[in-house]
Amino acid sequence: MNLQTSVSPPLPRRALPDSCHFDLLEVSALQDPSSGRIVHLYSMVARCLSCEVVFKAQEGQGFVSTSVARVLRCPTGCGEQSLRGAALRRWRPQAA
Repeated sequence: MNLQTSVSPPLPRRALPDSCHFDLLEVSALQDPSSGRIVHLYSMVARCLSCEVVFKAQEGQGFVSTSVARVLRCPTGCGEQSLRGAALRRWRPQAA
């Protein structure tokens, strides 16, 4: 019986220079109604502008939270981008 499990390498805990950019298509978050501050970020749906893949990212599976930003990572390994809280608070769906 094989008890080994496949474990993805952890995402970096410190924001690195952006090596990729994404279009955010959907943001699911709990926000404080008075300040707009994001209390909890549940998930993001994004399109990688390098390889065009569309993916859903959740904490530990596509993005990690640091003290200053969320680091979003392309699942194909293209790169990653730091997203600060202010950018996520201002996010609005694009009109079709």
